[in-house]
Parts: sequence; structure tokens; C-alpha cells
Amino acid sequence: MNGKHQSSLFAVATILGMTVLTACNPPANDQRLQEQAAQATEQAKQGSKEALADARVAAKNAEQAVNDVAAGVKQGLDNKSTPSAQVDLNSASGADLTALPGISVRKAREIIDHRPYASPHDLVKEGLLTEAQFETIAPKVTVH
Repeated sequence: MNGKHQSSLFAVATILGMTVLTACNPPANDQRLQEQAAQATEQAKQGSKEALADARVAAKNAEQAVNDVAAGVKQGLDNKSTPSAQVDLNSASGADLTALPGISVRKAREIIDHRPYASPHDLVKEGLLTEAQFETIAPKVTVH
């Protein structure tokens, strides 16, 4: 359990503890007890907000991973290109680019983001691929 969740649980436990103490013993200082309860409630609210923000980030990352896998599955099922066809770096889809050896979904997005290309070797010139990586795909790519 991370610190955020521990803080939230501590705040809730504090509120419950104060409630039990109040029910059993009359408080010596009602104002002080109210301030402590308000502070504990604020801490619990903040902890909940932080946990929600973390959950949203995790959900977004999971969604992207699912979309990437789905794109790969779709590509595998719907592969219409012939093995000898060259991929045009200026117009290829992300799925077409990931079909190239060593090109991940992330790398395909980078290639798309840096368009247009004057020559396939621009991938090396722009630092998107190393020379060795480029050599594995060079026969399979072109630019138009």
C-alpha cells in the first residue's frame, strides 16, 4: 500500500477514533475537536484526489496498450500488402510501419510525426533509427 492510501486510511481512522471518543467521553474542548476533525477530513479528501489522479493515468496507459495490441491484431488479420511491396514512409499507416522488422508502435508514431521524408535514409539523419536498424528495413521502404 502506498503512502497516499495510508494517509487516507489514517485520516478516516482518525475521524472514526474521534467519533468514538466523543461518544464515550465528553470533549474537553469542542472547538479543538472540530478543528481536528476538519483537518482529518481535508487530508482524506486530498488523498482521495491524488488516488483518483493516479487511477486516471493508469487507465490511460492501459487504454493505449490495448489500442496498440488491437492495431497489431488488426494488421495481422488484415494484411493486404505483399511481402515484396515497399512501405512508403510518407503515407504508411502505423500498422504498416510496425510490420517492418524492429519497428515498435512507439517508433512508428515517431516516424509518422517526422514526415515528410525526402529519402528513406532521413530516418537515420533525423535520429529515429541507427544505421544498423535502418539497414534491416532499407529494402522494404521507399518515399514518394
